[in-house]
Amino acid sequence: MEKWLTVDGMDIGGDLNGSAACEKAVLPGGEEVYTLSFSWDPQSLAGTQDPHLSVFWYEPCLNILGAWHPLCSSDRSPRVEWDAPLFFKTAYSAPVMGYYDDQDTNAFTVALSELQKEVKMNFGLHEENGTLRCHITIPLLAFGPLSSYTIRLYINRRPIPFRQALDRVRLWWEETCDIHPAAVPTAGREALYSTWYSFHQDVTAEKIEAECARAAELGLKMVIVDDGWQTNDSHRGYAYCGDWEPVPEKFPDMAAHVARIHALGMKYMLWYSVPFMGCYSRAWERFQDKFLSTTEGGRVGVLDPRYPEVRDYLKGTYLRALKEWDLDGFKLDFIDCFSTFGQAEQKPGMDFLCVQEALDFMMKDILASLRAIKPDILIEFRQAYIGPNMRQYGNLFRVGDCPNSFIRNRVGIADLRMLAGSSSVHSDMLMWHKDESVINSAIQIENSLFSTLQLSVLLKNLSPEHRLMVSFWLHFMEEHRHLLLEGDFIPENFSFLYPIVRAEEGDETVIARYSMPASVQIDAERFRRAFVVNATTADRTLLHFTGCRHYAVTLLDCCGREVSRETIDAAADHSLLLHIPQGGLAVLEG
Repeated sequence: MEKWLTVDGMDIGGDLNGSAACEKAVLPGGEEVYTLSFSWDPQSLAGTQDPHLSVFWYEPCLNILGAWHPLCSSDRSPRVEWDAPLFFKTAYSAPVMGYYDDQDTNAFTVALSELQKEVKMNFGLHEENGTLRCHITIPLLAFGPLSSYTIRLYINRRPIPFRQALDRVRLWWEETCDIHPAAVPTAGREALYSTWYSFHQDVTAEKIEAECARAAELGLKMVIVDDGWQTNDSHRGYAYCGDWEPVPEKFPDMAAHVARIHALGMKYMLWYSVPFMGCYSRAWERFQDKFLSTTEGGRVGVLDPRYPEVRDYLKGTYLRALKEWDLDGFKLDFIDCFSTFGQAEQKPGMDFLCVQEALDFMMKDILASLRAIKPDILIEFRQAYIGPNMRQYGNLFRVGDCPNSFIRNRVGIADLRMLAGSSSVHSDMLMWHKDESVINSAIQIENSLFSTLQLSVLLKNLSPEHRLMVSFWLHFMEEHRHLLLEGDFIPENFSFLYPIVRAEEGDETVIARYSMPASVQIDAERFRRAFVVNATTADRTLLHFTGCRHYAVTLLDCCGREVSRETIDAAADHSLLLHIPQGGLAVLEG
């Protein structure tokens, strides 16, 4: 990197000839924002193999226990400087990196204003002096023939709760980067049924209608029909995608089928793998010269949104389905496959050079067109395409696929909610073996309490006990939906994957305990009513109180059946063991 400017210990420059300017501002909350303006000779790009703009500095590694970024999953360790850089763009993750101490207090959080084009952040421990080596790079090859660029760098070193530091990043994006999140209709926060794990590609109108009748009885308000409606192939590949027409043998009359689901009181969403065009589709020949890449041995093309013809085809596909079948929403999958690397090349028929800019234009156009027909349309995305721009095109954000993994579901939900704001966060679809214990199945649901639940077990195979349990927790989540989904969301102990998660609003709280050694703290002075969920197979839960209150306690098992009643006197700095059943619930009212 050639250094063009140094400001506050940051070296600013690039891998080509140019200059830089910097303006620094301090926000009312104490955060620092650097506006970095770069300019360069476009001729110098031609002689540079991999031109980048760069910001580089060392940050003291002080009071740091763990690190977080939107897709960190279970790895909360501070990275090392030789790790590969993290990358962010419209179709992948979100440009923010943060560090915190053992009290989940912010130590150092950095975010960028570039939400479309790819940027890279390589923050890692520098062994020689115990600092974080902070290196931000912006690759220029995808930009095309530009000669200037401006980006804002946001830094928050204030010792505030780390979850609040992340929410401030979310607000900064919304307020300064022209982010307008899509509104979430009520249906977007209601538990639903998905066909993926329960049926995979073996779906038919008859099977779905039978399952939806059972789902409606349980209180589920919507169905997402996943892969399989458009193909007879059952190998899970995408070589038959692209035409997006129902298989007549499976769905002889899609409109009538959707109407029958609506008659059950349920809404209907349909799955599409947005970028994929299979070699067995009729549209393959039309678009085979408009692919970003191919996969599955060349049998599946990834469409290039820089062509207006591609964008019009995809938009027309969804508009036709909405008009002809009266759908309520779309599960738009694999957005993160809209990627390319290296030089942005102008080809005949393209009207964009940058894939991410074309994707942004296309998704905004699709949503606006669908909303013109049905204003409360639902659009689901999933990890890893969960960044600020994606919140403008979709209103449901689901945890990435993690079948039967309650830990990954809990962690994914918490990580999504940290940057989700008003968008709706959904669990990955829950599934379990038909002979799984009721307690373990309940614990799966309890790990998804602070999200909108997606269920994907074969309901016809549920035992009466399982059905009672599912019905109880669905009712609990519906009754306390506002508190669980829109109250103050507090995941505790980031580095240990949130063993305690709580939601608070007014004088009510829901506290879920996910680790046997974890104790539950209750502010008795504030909370008149507390719901304590024992999402473990231990039968004793340690409660520690601040403040004083006399509570009537009702203990329920994992199916919601009352086990016992008692009273307790909560006193400041007082602890007691409460015998909450495995996977059960304690209701404290005072």
